[in-house]
Amino acid sequence: MTDVKRWRGLKDLVRDAVEQGASAVERVHLATAHRPFSLLAQIPAISEPVRSMQQIHDTLVATTYQTVRTVTRAVGDVAELALDVVESAANSPTKSDSTKRGENKSQS
Repeated sequence: MTDVKRWRGLKDLVRDAVEQGASAVERVHLATAHRPFSLLAQIPAISEPVRSMQQIHDTLVATTYQTVRTVTRAVGDVAELALDVVESAANSPTKSDSTKRGENKSQS
């Protein structure tokens, strides 16, 4: 296995871990916040504002964690491009390689 393949594997593992971790934390965050909202919504005088606040809260939480997942994918895509460049450079012969093999006839 080449070093580039290992780096790609590591990149994939980190990306998946961050995406899955963000989704898991989001679920826990929403479930934890649901408890106090649910209790407060049982008080008739404030139930409507509490429901509105919960909806705002849940939307902000979902947007925040979706942003984490989106940025993670974007960083993964950039890392993939960088690894493509590294792999391409590693697979192309350099000028010093061709000189060592005697392929540079201009210096003969």
